[in-house]
Amino acid sequence: MIEPSKRSELVSYPIRDIVVEARRLEREQGIKMTYLNIGDPSPFGFRPPQHILDAVEEALRENYSGYAPSEGDPELRMEIAKYEGVDEKDVFITAGLSEGIDFLFQALVDPGRNILLPLPTYPLYSTKQRLSYGPLDFYNCDENYEPEIEDIRKKISPYTRAILIINPNNPTGKIYSKKTLQRIVDVAGEYNLPIIADDAYEHIILDESDYVNMRRIHKDVLLVSGNSLSKNFIYPGARVGYIAFHGDWGNSIKDSIQRLCNQRLSVNWEMQRGYIAALRGGLGHVKTFNNELRKRREVMMKRINEIEGLRVVKPGGAFYAFVKVESSKWKNDWEFVRALLRKGVVVVPGSAFGPVQGIYFRIVFLPTVEQLNYAFDKIEELLKDKSL
Repeated sequence: MIEPSKRSELVSYPIRDIVVEARRLEREQGIKMTYLNIGDPSPFGFRPPQHILDAVEEALRENYSGYAPSEGDPELRMEIAKYEGVDEKDVFITAGLSEGIDFLFQALVDPGRNILLPLPTYPLYSTKQRLSYGPLDFYNCDENYEPEIEDIRKKISPYTRAILIINPNNPTGKIYSKKTLQRIVDVAGEYNLPIIADDAYEHIILDESDYVNMRRIHKDVLLVSGNSLSKNFIYPGARVGYIAFHGDWGNSIKDSIQRLCNQRLSVNWEMQRGYIAALRGGLGHVKTFNNELRKRREVMMKRINEIEGLRVVKPGGAFYAFVKVESSKWKNDWEFVRALLRKGVVVVPGSAFGPVQGIYFRIVFLPTVEQLNYAFDKIEELLKDKSL
């Protein structure tokens, strides 16, 4: 029997790994599952703006059947450069922001080095750090999920290559205050470290807040901003995103990114043309989308507050909540999540997002009000089950 590589065993993505277990229960025991694990608006009735779909359809009819330039459609790079406030040569188109994250780790991190990650953090970053053979270092956030500045300072070492900011955060939905972001910029400047800003949810802002994008306040600190068509434009299946370099990075890192783009050939033309239409067509759809998300968030918050044994910090952006289970019935979060699977509800264990203390799960509040109420009925039933 052929054994898998040791490197492949470092890959973990519990957000989708849990689906394998859910489908097995569906198949073997006939349990109908409600999937609240993946941040994909499409299954819940949300659609990309029509002008994006029209642009993709038009590109399919036009002569876009060959390879695109490896670094991306020049017209799309121009639009992103205007949006980001950088030069076109500072923009690289990737197959979703996920590929951009992969490229950044490959370009920045050698074995023994690392990027400092928030806790909790999106699990792709943890996987890429493991594949880079460097230490997993997280900076703590307080009980309201605001980054702890002194812990960032404490965790920086000679092997730290960059500081990651996810704002709004996945999995917590936290919007970081402008004051906190400015202090992170100050610490990064003090240690001469670049900042990586994951902006995948930058327009999904559900509360009036002092949300500010890092590109507005990074001063002379080097910044790389990542974004995609997936969330802000409700088109995760398109798989097109970008990374944009702000400040004087020089040529070596960008040359590395160019080589990584070259070796995977290109991102498909059609979706790049759709992204051009997205950037030119504005954000008129976001108000409607956010209004619908607010309704669902209020249902979720009401149910969580009514159920004894659950606690959550109200998310200010994105469409996730990071819920704490205050019960001693379960040894760990996986045990809780698997018990909930048997009730027909799929969520993600909190430990998927790093070494958090306690039992947490991430839930998406994209579903309809009826679906959310059904899911929380099952969660409440599980928590009240005296046989456990």
